[in-house]
Formats: sequence, structure tokens, C-alpha cells
Amino acid sequence: MNDAQQLIMQVGHKLAGTDANTEQPKHTPLVIAGTSNGLLFLNSEQHVELEGYSISDLAFSQEGLWAIANRNSVWHRNSNGEWHQVALMNDLQLNCILSIKGAILVGTSGACLLQIADGSTTRINCFESVEGREEWYTPWGAPPDVRSLAVGQSGELYVNVHVGGILRSYDRGQSWQPTINIDADVHEVRTVPNYPDLVLAATAQGLAMSQDRGNNWSFDRTNLHSDYSRAVAVCGETILMTASTGPRTTKAAIYRRSINQPGTFEKCERGLPVWFSDNINTRTLATTGNFAAFGTSDGQIFLSNDAGLTWQQIAAKSTAICCLKLY
Repeated sequence: MNDAQQLIMQVGHKLAGTDANTEQPKHTPLVIAGTSNGLLFLNSEQHVELEGYSISDLAFSQEGLWAIANRNSVWHRNSNGEWHQVALMNDLQLNCILSIKGAILVGTSGACLLQIADGSTTRINCFESVEGREEWYTPWGAPPDVRSLAVGQSGELYVNVHVGGILRSYDRGQSWQPTINIDADVHEVRTVPNYPDLVLAATAQGLAMSQDRGNNWSFDRTNLHSDYSRAVAVCGETILMTASTGPRTTKAAIYRRSINQPGTFEKCERGLPVWFSDNINTRTLATTGNFAAFGTSDGQIFLSNDAGLTWQQIAAKSTAICCLKLY
């Protein structure tokens, strides 16, 4: 059994749906990167699985690893390292995936939510009756999408609609409440295991933070070179967030600040280029313990072992990094 198989089997003792940063790894974690041409496992050695498929998001559960491939199918990797296709959708684009207790949730185009459970796939919500639904939009005129998903410590669900804000459910998706102004233009929502009431979001107005599970929000953009953000994660007590000049940027970077100290963002510089020529995108920034990693659209991967203070490039330019996880 190789390193990748051993580490994926270890995921079974984690609670389904929680982030990897609930535990501090003793050794450098395994980097698992979904690329435009397969799934890259990167540790002391590296290998590629699902070669020929574009992998846009990943999730771990007690049953193993789940992947969205080619935006239209969900695949499952069991503890023996075997992949099986478990869902195929021809009428929706699959964007993001989340493990919750007993099920897998998939966010799609058209702002819909799918559930995979007990061997079947069902469309559980398209949010037609949610307050403010008629105001959702996209800048290019297409229907809005579900862009990211998160689950809180008490099982509450958060669905980031682009552009439609963040919806919250306390009853596993039977009912939903809007939580943030849709014009914040949210690109990624995150919960934080050690802070059960805390919800973070990367938005076009900088970092959005709620201390009460989405009832109220504050924004922090102090010291950023520009407000536009697509990815956020928490590394120990440190928030890591990307920032750029906009959706078609040539000037992007990653920043860090303490969870409890608003207004203290500082640009991550040690071991990184001065600027990145494209956005560090949703789903490409990941953490576990004090480790963090992110990937770029030109195939670079950078790893930090000190909550983003210093970085080392561990993968050179190759195929685009579409999503990334650490274990």
C-alpha cells in the first residue's frame, strides 16, 4: 500500500464533513491536487490518478475520497485505491462537493444542490422559494451557480451562490435563510472547527466574517492591495486569504492575519513571487494544522509549514491546478 492509500484510509476516523485543520499532522501532509489532467498525489513521491479527467473539487468522508470529474460526474475512491463513477449528470455542471454525515452534497450550475446517498443521486433543492431569489444574478447574464459549500460543527449547512450570497440551513437542506448581502459577491465560504460560531467568506469586498453563524457580517480589507478575493482558509489561528485586482487580474497575492486581529493583513512574500498573474482561485487554498498549500492556474503548488509565514514551491509550472486538499 502506497503513502496515498495509507493516508486516505486514515481519513475514516475524522468526522465526515469537517475540515482537515482539526488536527496537527506530525509530518508533512500529503498534497492532493485536482488538475486539468488528472488527480496529483504529491508527497516524497508523486503519481497521478484519473488521468485524462479534469478534477474540479475533492471531498473526504469516512468511505474515502470523492472527486468531481469533467464537471459532469462524481467518482469515489475506496480504501483499496479503486475508483468508481457514482453519478453522471448531463443537464447540470457540477462545481463543488461536500461530505456531510451519511451523504455527499454537490453544488451545481443553475444554483441547484444534489445529494448522493445510499447509491442514488437526488436533486434536493434549487432554492426557488428562498427570500431574495429573484435578485440573484451573474455579471455575464447566465443563471447563478452554487460555487462553494461548508458545514458547521452543529451540522448547519452554508451554500455560497454566485452571485446570490450565502444561504444557511439548520435542517439538512429542508429550509434555507439568506445571510449576507448578495452584492458582497461571495466566492468561497468557510467554517472553522475551533470556532463553532465563526463563518468566513472570500468576497469582492475583501474578507467577510460572521461571529454568529451568519446572522451579522463585518468586512476587513485593510492592507490589501485590492479588495477582490476568491479563496480563504484558516491555518491554526491564522486566516489566509487571496486578493487581486479583479476577475481578470494580472496582480494577485496571498495574505495572512490573526483570526482575532482585524485590520492586520500582511502580504505573504517569503518564498513567493512578488505577484501572481492570475487569481488564486476558489478551492485551491487548503490547510491542515500549521500547514498550508495553494495551487495556481499555471500549475505551481506552494507549501508552508508555518501558517503562511514562509513558503516553498513543491510543483513547477505544468497543468492547471483546479482544487487542492491536504492530508
